[in-house]
Formats: sequence, C-alpha cells, structure tokens
Amino acid sequence: MTAAPVLLAVLAAFFWLFRTKFKDRFLRAFGLFFLILLVYSSNKEYYGISTSLSESTFSPMSLLRWGLMFFLIWQATRLDKPKGFRNDILLSTSAILLLGLMLVSCLYAEDPFYSLMSSVSFSLFVMALMMGLVYYLYSSVNCLQFFKFHYYTAWIVLAPFIVLLFSGIGYGVTILMGQYAGFFGNQNMIGAFSAMITPYVLFHWRVVAETKRDKWLDAALLFTIFLGLWLSRSRNGALCFLIVIVTYFFIVSMQSRLAIMTVGVLVITGFLVFPPLKTDLMSFIRKGTDKSASVTDLSSQFAEERRYEMWSGVWPKFWKQKLTGYGFAQSHLLVYEFTEDKEVGRSLHNSYLEMFGDLGLPGFLLLALLLFRVGFKSLSILTLPVEPLERHITAVFISGFVAGSVNAFFESWMFSAGNLLTLMYWGSFTGIVARMAWQPGQAPSTARTPAMQAEMQYPAIRAQN
Repeated sequence: MTAAPVLLAVLAAFFWLFRTKFKDRFLRAFGLFFLILLVYSSNKEYYGISTSLSESTFSPMSLLRWGLMFFLIWQATRLDKPKGFRNDILLSTSAILLLGLMLVSCLYAEDPFYSLMSSVSFSLFVMALMMGLVYYLYSSVNCLQFFKFHYYTAWIVLAPFIVLLFSGIGYGVTILMGQYAGFFGNQNMIGAFSAMITPYVLFHWRVVAETKRDKWLDAALLFTIFLGLWLSRSRNGALCFLIVIVTYFFIVSMQSRLAIMTVGVLVITGFLVFPPLKTDLMSFIRKGTDKSASVTDLSSQFAEERRYEMWSGVWPKFWKQKLTGYGFAQSHLLVYEFTEDKEVGRSLHNSYLEMFGDLGLPGFLLLALLLFRVGFKSLSILTLPVEPLERHITAVFISGFVAGSVNAFFESWMFSAGNLLTLMYWGSFTGIVARMAWQPGQAPSTARTPAMQAEMQYPAIRAQN
C-alpha cells in the first residue's frame, strides 16, 4: 500500500505557501527547487514514486529537477547587485579554482560522463547561489522571509508525522529497522535535516514569537524535533542538533553563554548521579553494537563502525592518487570492496575524505581554504557592534554552517546538487558570505535605507512572520 495522499498533502501545503505567503519571485524559485529536493529525500516508493520516475539521469523527476534549477538560475540573473556589496576576492578565486578543477578532473575519471554531469550540475548550483541567493540575503528583510520559509517547512515536514506516529494511525510514517524516519527515506536524512532546520525555529522562537502561545508552540516544535531525533536514533543528527543550539545561543548573548555552561555542568552531574541516564545515552551512541562482545568502550565502538571500515580501506588508494584524485564523483566507486553492506557502500560517508579521493590534495586544500575563510570571517563578524536582530540573523547562518560542517564528516552530501542537505548547508554558507559583504561598522550608508531600517523593528518582523 502506498501513502501517496500524504505526499500530496505536503505538496499542497507548500503550494499554498507559495501562493499566499511568499510573493517574491526569487524566493518562489528557491522554494520550488527546495521542494523537488525534499521530494527526492522522501521515502519515494512508499509515497507512490517508482524508481523509473526518479532514478535515471533522464527520468521525469530528474528532468524536473534540472528544469527547476535552471529556473532558479534565471531568477538569480534578474537580481541586481546591491549597492555596497563587496566581493571577497580570495573566496571567489578559491571557488572558481575548485569548480574548474572539478571540470578538468572529468578528463581522467573512470566514468567521464557521470563525472561531467556531476561537476556541471554542482557548478550550476553554485552559480544560482553566488549570483542570486547571496544578493538576496544581503538584505536583512529578505533574510526574514528566507527564515520564515524554513520555519514553515519544519511545521509541514516534521510535526505532522510525529502526531501520526503517536496517534496510532501510522499512515505515511516511515519506520526502518525499528527506527523512525518520518517523511524521509532513511534515519540519517531526518537526523541531518532536523538539525539543519533547527536554527530557523530558534530564530522564530527568540525573535518573532511575541505571545506566550506562540512561544509555547515554537518550544513544542523544538521538542518535536528532538523527539524525532531520539526515535530515529540518528547519532550524527542528535550531535548536530546540540551543536546548533549551543552555537546559536553562544552567539546571541553573554547571558546565553553563561546558561550554556550552567546547563552543561548540570547535564554532566546528572549522568554522574544517575547511572541509568548514562546507560541510555551509551545505548543510543552504540546502537547496533551495544551487545557486541568485541565492543567494550567508545574506542572499540569507533573501530566497529562500518564507516571506519570503509575509510581505513580506501585511504591507501586515495593517498596513492593524492596529486590528482580519481576524478570528481568517482572515489565512492572504490568503497564496495571494503564493506559487506552494499547499501552503506554506495557512498563514502565522509565529504572531506571524498573530496580528497576525487580531486586529491589540490581539491582538498581549496575546500579547506573556502571553509576556513568563511569560518574566520564569521568570527570577525561577531566582533562588530550590531543591533540584536542582526546578531540573531548571523547566528542562524553560522550555527547551520557549523552543524553542517560537522555532519559532512560522517556523510557524503556536500557536493551533490541533487541533495537537500547540500542546498541547506551551502545556503547557510551563502548567508555568511552575504553578512561578510555587509558589515555595519564599515559599509556605506546606502547599505540600509531608512525604509528598510523601519521594517527591521520587531513589531514589523512579527507581522511579516
């Protein structure tokens, strides 16, 4: 039995949003591309989408995804460069060199066509972000609309499925090997998505929500996200969820930093005083091997992991080709001989190691330069004297970027233009770049017009959201 009506209800909710809540053409184009990637990340067969409709290069859904990407690029080209916007030369040069290296690597790839298609699609994806989204997010008013879209997405995609599960209906809810996946096709996806969507919910809770009712609703949504993570037993997702919360509140105020340290001390004390809590946590971390005789502690748990089995197997091969790599989107082909689980072996489960295997040291170093440049600039942004709203906006992007960077160490989605997590992660990255381009202490006065400043008042923000 398929659950196609559930997917139709999700799609209807998004189309209602596009018609009633979001009038901006670029945001609608972004939302449509986001939506097709969301459908791809769902349990497609359960919702009535066969593999023939989605898996091949020229399948109907694949062609639709390409079409929506080109539509997003077209809308991006219609955006004018904002006054006062300053390009980061080092960042732009590094990105161009990395994309060029991806394209050149197709010449020596084992599967040149697949490598070429992957590099072209990612290059187009980057074009849409750097020619459109970075200009769009330069305006803090646009950031509010961008955040609102993700906030509504959390309500549509996460909350209803928890309700269906606990109501006993269960229709449309994915359960895999006893682990909750909700709308998504696997537990890792719901874990990473939940973590990456959390900054937008935190922003709404702390900035937009005004009444006690609204604040309690947002708190309930945050609890729903945590509950879904616990039921999914997604260790990576749970870790990134905590990273998002800590990073967000660490950025927004000194009082939050003190609260974080206090809570941390209380949590550690709780585990020491109540051993059952420690037992439950260890069982969560060591899922699947907590009864294995060979696993006695976390160090032996790490050696037992299938990811480690693959990483240690492919490393000598990757090091052998350290100057060139095997070609973009090709290194995962070397994984199969090092794991008995062919489903797990479809990817390397480490975006950084995958980049090293694809493009060698040159590609890895260019990626490291990009990430460290943005990370360093993020720290400099935090030192600027800004109004609280701007600090909250910055906190959303930085917390998403940090959590995504950690998640990418355990998953291989960072350079897949057809993956929803890729869009969410590089969207946060682009938001930081937009914050870098406008720094209140240095930017010209034209960066914010009086009309825009008036719209930034909290009552207006709450009205927009």
